Amino acid sequence: MTDQSPIHPYIEQAKNRLDEIDASIAHFEARAQELKTDARAKADAAIAKMKSNRDAYRAWVKENQEIGEAITAGAREKLKAEWTRFEDNVMAYFDAAAGMYEQDKAYFQVRIEAQKEAWQKTMDRVKAAAKAFQAKRKAEIDAAVATLEKNAENANAKLKDLNKAGSISWTAVRDALSASRAAFDKAMDETQSAFKEAMKTTEDA
Repeated sequence: MTDQSPIHPYIEQAKNRLDEIDASIAHFEARAQELKTDARAKADAAIAKMKSNRDAYRAWVKENQEIGEAITAGAREKLKAEWTRFEDNVMAYFDAAAGMYEQDKAYFQVRIEAQKEAWQKTMDRVKAAAKAFQAKRKAEIDAAVATLEKNAENANAKLKDLNKAGSISWTAVRDALSASRAAFDKAMDETQSAFKEAMKTTEDA
């Protein structure tokens, strides 16, 4: 048996962010119809760039899906840069819409829900992978998964409370999403370590 984990954090991160991009594009395409001609043209241009970001993410996942832990630092940096460009394009859309980011709380909820649903998909994949282990090893994996779930619950609760605030801005929501994403990614790293350790122990038994 290989000691390579069946769950790869970088692939999960990419899939999660891709879900956020998909949800954002759908939201903005619907809202852009409310804009006047000049603003609409600029908004459509920003949406087109977001679609390019989405295409880049899809291509990255397809290229690296089977590589797992062998994904290079350069490949990771490439994806990180693509995410930065996506967030810049979100701001470009809001600028085209005359600063709508201060009022578009519907988008705040779209992003929060997209992240929540993406995390659930990841946890479902982790649980499915955990079933491959025998009872003793599975207990260790289950403990790691429980920690991952708790982390997600705490982050979602904080984001939900933040979005309820009357005067919250997109900048604050974006920063909160980024912080919760980093915490979830860290928990995913720890879950992967638990998988690897369990697989290594199984080999040595």
